[in-house]
Amino acid sequence: MSACGVSQDNDQATTTSPAAAEETINPWDLPIEQRPALFDPCAEIPIEAVEQGVGSIVAEIPKFYNREPGSLISCGWGNDEAQLSLLATWKSRNDYLADNTFNVENAQARVSGRTGLRLSDQGDLFNSSCVQLFFTSRGAVWMRLDLVTGLNEFKGDSLSKACEVIDQAILPLIDFVPEGDIQ
Repeated sequence: MSACGVSQDNDQATTTSPAAAEETINPWDLPIEQRPALFDPCAEIPIEAVEQGVGSIVAEIPKFYNREPGSLISCGWGNDEAQLSLLATWKSRNDYLADNTFNVENAQARVSGRTGLRLSDQGDLFNSSCVQLFFTSRGAVWMRLDLVTGLNEFKGDSLSKACEVIDQAILPLIDFVPEGDIQ
């Protein structure tokens, strides 16, 4: 005989249902003032990772520094071959896609298992710059590589195209970029 819901002592059994899964809120759907703190690549990505990425010691580039908490944080470094600028903002993927100053190189560019947006400058005839964007839980993270030698040299390789070598430059930085990629 089956006594579903009743114990041998005639006590009513209690059933517990698993707690309802917490709904994950997409920070991009919140009003700007309610979003999490914007990622600060200047403070949260160590200079050693930048130097590893570009292949040598780098110097700060003061013109790349901006600090507008909540809307824009940027910084950059360079050496004889390349400049790497980092930026965080709440500018959306759609806003970047609609920006006609850029060419979309790859709308689903993957770097170290992370998917983002890869852009180049519209007027860059020498393929000397490339931008990799990740849309994270703490804003859009922009990583821009500019090859500064006349031969587009990067780590000793001449005639490099920035979008072909950007992965090498940013790979050491990826672990510091916030998770929560938003597509």
